[in-house]
Amino acid sequence: MLRTMDLASYLRPELVLVLDEPLSRDELFDVISRHVDELIPSLDGSALKQQLIHREAQGPTSTPDGVAFPHAMSEKIARTLIIAVLLREPVDFGNADHPPSDLIFCMFGSTESPWEHVRLLARLARLVHTEDAQQRLRSSADPRALHDALLEEDRSHA
Repeated sequence: MLRTMDLASYLRPELVLVLDEPLSRDELFDVISRHVDELIPSLDGSALKQQLIHREAQGPTSTPDGVAFPHAMSEKIARTLIIAVLLREPVDFGNADHPPSDLIFCMFGSTESPWEHVRLLARLARLVHTEDAQQRLRSSADPRALHDALLEEDRSHA
Protein backbone atom coordinates (compact mmCIF):
# COMPACT_ATOMS: atom_id res chain seq x y z
CA MET A 1 0.00 0.00 0.00
CA LEU A 2 1.29 3.47 -0.92
CA ARG A 3 1.45 5.88 1.96
CA THR A 4 0.06 9.37 1.58
CA MET A 5 2.68 11.96 0.70
CA ASP A 6 2.99 14.71 3.26
CA LEU A 7 3.71 18.05 1.60
CA ALA A 8 5.40 19.35 4.77
CA SER A 9 8.21 16.86 4.16
CA TYR A 10 9.06 18.53 0.84
CA LEU A 11 8.10 22.18 1.29
CA ARG A 12 10.56 24.03 3.49
CA PRO A 13 9.53 27.55 4.61
CA GLU A 14 12.69 29.08 3.16
CA LEU A 15 11.73 27.70 -0.26
CA VAL A 16 8.49 29.69 -0.42
CA LEU A 17 8.59 33.05 -2.18
CA VAL A 18 6.19 35.91 -2.82
CA LEU A 19 7.47 38.18 -5.59
CA ASP A 20 6.10 41.61 -6.43
CA GLU A 21 8.22 42.57 -9.43
CA PRO A 22 7.17 41.64 -12.98
CA LEU A 23 9.39 38.94 -14.49
CA SER A 24 9.66 36.91 -17.65
CA ARG A 25 9.50 33.14 -17.34
CA ASP A 26 13.29 32.81 -17.71
CA GLU A 27 13.87 35.58 -15.15
CA LEU A 28 11.60 33.69 -12.76
CA PHE A 29 13.64 30.53 -13.36
CA ASP A 30 16.76 32.55 -12.62
CA VAL A 31 15.33 33.81 -9.30
CA ILE A 32 14.27 30.28 -8.33
CA SER A 33 17.57 28.65 -9.30
CA ARG A 34 19.66 31.32 -7.54
CA HIS A 35 17.53 30.94 -4.42
CA VAL A 36 18.00 27.16 -4.41
CA ASP A 37 21.72 27.61 -5.14
CA GLU A 38 22.09 29.89 -2.08
CA LEU A 39 20.25 27.52 0.23
CA ILE A 40 21.68 24.26 -1.12
CA PRO A 41 25.22 24.96 -2.33
CA SER A 42 25.71 21.37 -3.49
CA LEU A 43 23.25 22.05 -6.33
CA ASP A 44 24.26 24.04 -9.41
CA GLY A 45 21.66 26.77 -9.81
CA SER A 46 22.58 27.60 -13.40
CA ALA A 47 22.27 23.92 -14.37
CA LEU A 48 18.86 23.77 -12.67
CA LYS A 49 17.73 26.84 -14.62
CA GLN A 50 18.83 25.26 -17.90
CA GLN A 51 16.95 22.07 -17.04
CA LEU A 52 13.78 24.09 -16.40
CA ILE A 53 14.15 25.93 -19.70
CA HIS A 54 14.79 22.65 -21.52
CA ARG A 55 11.70 21.07 -19.93
CA GLU A 56 9.50 24.04 -20.87
CA ALA A 57 10.73 23.77 -24.48
CA GLN A 58 9.16 20.30 -24.55
CA GLY A 59 5.81 21.79 -23.56
CA PRO A 60 4.71 24.54 -21.19
CA THR A 61 3.85 23.38 -17.68
CA SER A 62 1.13 25.97 -17.11
CA THR A 63 -2.55 25.17 -16.59
CA PRO A 64 -5.77 26.94 -17.63
CA ASP A 65 -6.09 28.05 -13.98
CA GLY A 66 -3.00 30.29 -13.93
CA VAL A 67 -0.92 27.69 -12.09
CA ALA A 68 2.38 26.32 -13.40
CA PHE A 69 4.40 23.25 -12.44
CA PRO A 70 7.89 23.66 -13.91
CA HIS A 71 10.10 20.75 -12.97
CA ALA A 72 13.40 19.03 -13.61
CA MET A 73 15.26 15.97 -12.41
CA SER A 74 18.93 15.43 -11.64
CA GLU A 75 21.15 12.71 -10.25
CA LYS A 76 22.65 15.37 -7.94
CA ILE A 77 19.39 15.88 -6.07
CA ALA A 78 19.07 13.58 -3.08
CA ARG A 79 15.41 14.34 -2.39
CA THR A 80 12.69 16.19 -4.26
CA LEU A 81 12.41 19.89 -3.48
CA ILE A 82 9.35 22.06 -3.98
CA ILE A 83 9.76 25.80 -4.43
CA ALA A 84 6.39 27.53 -4.14
CA VAL A 85 6.11 31.01 -5.62
CA LEU A 86 3.26 33.48 -5.60
CA LEU A 87 3.69 36.21 -8.20
CA ARG A 88 1.85 39.51 -7.89
CA GLU A 89 2.43 39.93 -11.66
CA PRO A 90 1.65 36.68 -13.54
CA VAL A 91 4.21 35.17 -15.94
CA ASP A 92 3.49 33.91 -19.44
CA PHE A 93 4.64 30.29 -19.77
CA GLY A 94 4.19 30.26 -23.53
CA ASN A 95 0.92 28.40 -23.94
CA ALA A 96 -1.49 30.49 -26.00
CA ASP A 97 -4.44 28.58 -24.51
CA HIS A 98 -3.48 29.35 -20.90
CA PRO A 99 -3.43 32.67 -19.06
CA PRO A 100 -0.20 33.84 -17.43
CA SER A 101 0.54 31.98 -14.19
CA ASP A 102 0.81 33.52 -10.74
CA LEU A 103 1.01 30.33 -8.64
CA ILE A 104 4.20 28.45 -9.42
CA PHE A 105 5.20 25.10 -7.96
CA CYS A 106 8.71 24.39 -9.13
CA MET A 107 10.03 20.92 -8.42
CA PHE A 108 13.53 19.52 -8.60
CA GLY A 109 13.53 15.76 -8.23
CA SER A 110 16.03 12.94 -8.06
CA THR A 111 16.51 10.69 -11.07
CA GLU A 112 16.88 7.92 -8.49
CA SER A 113 13.24 8.24 -7.41
CA PRO A 114 11.13 9.46 -10.35
CA TRP A 115 8.00 7.98 -8.75
CA GLU A 116 8.34 10.48 -5.88
CA HIS A 117 8.55 13.35 -8.34
CA VAL A 118 5.46 12.20 -10.25
CA ARG A 119 3.42 11.57 -7.10
CA LEU A 120 4.25 15.03 -5.75
CA LEU A 121 3.26 16.67 -9.03
CA ALA A 122 -0.07 14.85 -8.85
CA ARG A 123 -0.58 15.84 -5.20
CA LEU A 124 0.15 19.50 -5.89
CA ALA A 125 -2.22 19.47 -8.84
CA ARG A 126 -4.99 18.05 -6.61
CA LEU A 127 -4.31 20.65 -3.90
CA VAL A 128 -4.78 23.60 -6.26
CA HIS A 129 -7.51 22.08 -8.40
CA THR A 130 -10.37 24.20 -7.08
CA GLU A 131 -10.86 27.90 -7.50
CA ASP A 132 -11.40 28.25 -3.74
CA ALA A 133 -8.01 26.69 -2.99
CA GLN A 134 -6.34 28.90 -5.56
CA GLN A 135 -7.92 32.01 -4.04
CA ARG A 136 -6.83 31.04 -0.53
CA LEU A 137 -3.25 30.66 -1.77
CA ARG A 138 -3.35 33.83 -3.89
CA SER A 139 -4.53 35.86 -0.90
CA SER A 140 -1.33 35.08 1.04
CA ALA A 141 0.33 38.29 2.21
CA ASP A 142 3.85 36.90 2.54
CA PRO A 143 5.91 33.71 2.18
CA ARG A 144 5.02 32.45 5.66
CA ALA A 145 1.30 32.87 5.00
CA LEU A 146 1.67 31.06 1.66
CA HIS A 147 3.59 28.23 3.33
CA ASP A 148 0.93 27.89 6.03
CA ALA A 149 -1.91 28.03 3.48
CA LEU A 150 -0.27 25.28 1.41
CA LEU A 151 0.13 23.04 4.43
CA GLU A 152 -3.48 23.67 5.43
CA GLU A 153 -4.63 22.71 1.92
CA ASP A 154 -2.48 19.60 2.17
CA ARG A 155 -4.04 18.63 5.52
CA SER A 156 -7.52 19.11 4.11
CA HIS A 157 -6.71 16.56 1.37
CA ALA A 158 -5.23 13.91 3.67
